[in-house]
Amino acid sequence: MEKWSGDELLEEAVRYFSSMGFRRLLEGLREKYQSLSRLGGKIIISELTEEEAESLEGFLQVEINQGQTLCVSVRQINKAIERTRFAGCCLEALVTMVLEDALVSNKERKAMEEKTREKYFMEYVRSFHGTPAGIWLESGLIKGSALNTLMIRDYNSSPDWFKEQLPVISHGLNSLPVFSDNYLRLPVFAASITGNPHYFDEGKRSLTYLLQGIRTLLGGECNLFQTALEERTELFYRAGIIKDDLYNWVLCYGIKGYILGGRSHKGMEAYVERREPQILTLQNLSLLRSAQPVGPRVYVVENPSIFSMLTEQNQTVSCICSGGQLRLSVLVILDLLVKGGAEIYYSGDFDPEGLDIAQKLITRYGDQLKLWRYEPELYQSSISAEIVSESRLKKLNRLTDKRLVALGSLIKEHRHPGYQENIMEQFKLI
Repeated sequence: MEKWSGDELLEEAVRYFSSMGFRRLLEGLREKYQSLSRLGGKIIISELTEEEAESLEGFLQVEINQGQTLCVSVRQINKAIERTRFAGCCLEALVTMVLEDALVSNKERKAMEEKTREKYFMEYVRSFHGTPAGIWLESGLIKGSALNTLMIRDYNSSPDWFKEQLPVISHGLNSLPVFSDNYLRLPVFAASITGNPHYFDEGKRSLTYLLQGIRTLLGGECNLFQTALEERTELFYRAGIIKDDLYNWVLCYGIKGYILGGRSHKGMEAYVERREPQILTLQNLSLLRSAQPVGPRVYVVENPSIFSMLTEQNQTVSCICSGGQLRLSVLVILDLLVKGGAEIYYSGDFDPEGLDIAQKLITRYGDQLKLWRYEPELYQSSISAEIVSESRLKKLNRLTDKRLVALGSLIKEHRHPGYQENIMEQFKLI
């Protein structure tokens, strides 16, 4: 028998096993290595072709027919090689050279991909070092963090989008209007960064990244009593971005505002002098740096009818109407008033939604907010014939303030809401 060196033996084996009759066998060996990190187990080849049956029959020395399914173990393959002139040939090397593809296990491939991805993340973060976006991106290096999970998902599923758009979003975070003491509407901000006013529209991945970045840089997780929409609107406002400002307004009376430099807001001052109520949008509020009531305290009521009665009876009162919704505009004006030391007295309806709003305000302002006209006997006097559904009653389970919990228990017991309009004569100023 002709003697070959190791390299010559392998080269001859490669030529022999490169025929199509062995192709699927070798591909099966590669798959086994990928899953097991070694060559082992059994290879199954279904519906053998005529060429495969002929080649494998000669190699394995067993009867094989066209169309059958072959099941052969790696041990049998190694034994078959030892019976040929290629005895001593390394099976792993043979598979690698014939398929022209290095044998890499799934575990090894995953580790290499992870290493490549982490290197890319590190280099990208360094490119934004010393900027707000750099601070945000550093959290993306922490395994298990929200940003890390987001980045890995999009790096793996949409690498082109990820590599093209993440720099754009990072630039946007470095250019948030709040950093220049400014406010911009969302489409205007988007256009200033990308040229596309719809870049951060609802449902887009870019919006998810922007909000995640704002949350990291400017703080705040959604609390128990804050909906996702409320959190999102507030996050935008913190960043100097105004969304839907014409639909986000608050009705005020007797409130003075002050702009940059401590100067009085002339428009608000005029309404106070004329003793007229005014509507402030987020755009109006974005100009304010502080606010003060004209009276000793600020009364915040849920219902417009109560607001009108209070302001008509006492024209020196300071009053705000929430309109039954805790819009961001309401929170912004209250934040300014509380920051200035004003006392806030809040009164709302005796229903699950009204108590929920009261709890949100207590959670936000603590002892600086006083509950006004929340006595159990007033609930009894304000009861309506309406029946509160089970789904609405569940909202009462989230209450934590003892006074609100007690009122919630009464509503659960009677299953009727109570409305401020039914007890208007009880609203006497303190």
